[in-house]
Amino acid sequence: MRDENKMVLRSIEIKNFRNHIHTQIEFSDNLNLFVGGNAQGKTSILEAISYLCLTKSFNANSDFYVLNFGSKFFEVFGKFRFDDGHEVSVRVSFDDEQGKKVFLNRENVEKFSTIINKLPVVILTPRTKEVMYGSPEDRRKFFDLAIAQLNSVYVDELLDYKKILRQRNRILNAIANEEIKLEQGIDLLDVWDEEFINYSAKLIFRKIRFISDFIGFFKSTYSNFGENESAEIEYSTQIEVSAQDDFETVRERFRAMLNKMRSEEIKRGVTLIGPHRDDYIFKINGWEVRKFASQGQMKTFLVALTMAKFFYLKEKKLETPILLLDDVFAELDVERAKKMLSFIGNVGQVFITATDLDVLSGMEGGFKMKKFIVNSGRVFDA
Repeated sequence: MRDENKMVLRSIEIKNFRNHIHTQIEFSDNLNLFVGGNAQGKTSILEAISYLCLTKSFNANSDFYVLNFGSKFFEVFGKFRFDDGHEVSVRVSFDDEQGKKVFLNRENVEKFSTIINKLPVVILTPRTKEVMYGSPEDRRKFFDLAIAQLNSVYVDELLDYKKILRQRNRILNAIANEEIKLEQGIDLLDVWDEEFINYSAKLIFRKIRFISDFIGFFKSTYSNFGENESAEIEYSTQIEVSAQDDFETVRERFRAMLNKMRSEEIKRGVTLIGPHRDDYIFKINGWEVRKFASQGQMKTFLVALTMAKFFYLKEKKLETPILLLDDVFAELDVERAKKMLSFIGNVGQVFITATDLDVLSGMEGGFKMKKFIVNSGRVFDA
């Protein structure tokens, strides 16, 4: 087994990215604090780091949204260093004609999942609250990313599943609207269903195994916040399966359920079963968090989820992720903030945004820190 390898982002160069026309920054290996008012460009720096590690923003659904107004392209370039001495450079560029391109050590990357799997990052922003308050899709995205960061194949399987799902829904919709005859529609479904069953079973199987592995990290992290409570995460799917089931068992149970649902799917014109309808249920002392938890419990649960993901990736990949904290200290009380920093401050590289230069007052002990002032897309040493 290879030794753990700490990864740090040494520097970044940003061009035409939101209100950053041309920004270059050298980072601390430990804590990096960006301070400024609203809409000055603090979050944009963390977004740019997200592009380096995930090839996309955590704060926008389209690359167009981060393109500086009036500019035809944006570019983000970063240099990473590992404890074993090797370095990695990543360049992400986008323009409205050629789209997005990603380069790893100057080599064009065709499959973006290569980057996602190579450079682990964990992100906590105000939008992360959607994991707690939002839809099942928000929770699926949170855990899908964690699985993808461990296994690049999962990204391909997820994309293939979505393509098959769209095709299957087109057929069901055409049958329901009598655009094609029932017999013809059933024949088409039979063609697509075998692939749909296989990919559904693959995703469900991976998710069950992931949660079974992840839950220990989560419970340990949650208890470290001093909460004398039992916290749980349950993966909710439409078939009865467990972490002990093999892939063939999952596939055959899914096949049986799909066959059972066929007449109802034809009637309603949409796929009613599959990973796209699954959810993750959060519980404290047996009670569902979304329905019964206090604001304080929800915040603790969310921070514990984030930190558990950090330590999970750290152990499974034997590489220390970088951590992006966007304006989260405004959301957390002093004690939760202190505990968060005490967990990761000495083991990883952290990037923090805040509106107050004194946000970490009393919490910096023992940490190497660089402070930056951000004003109208320009960055200055504090």
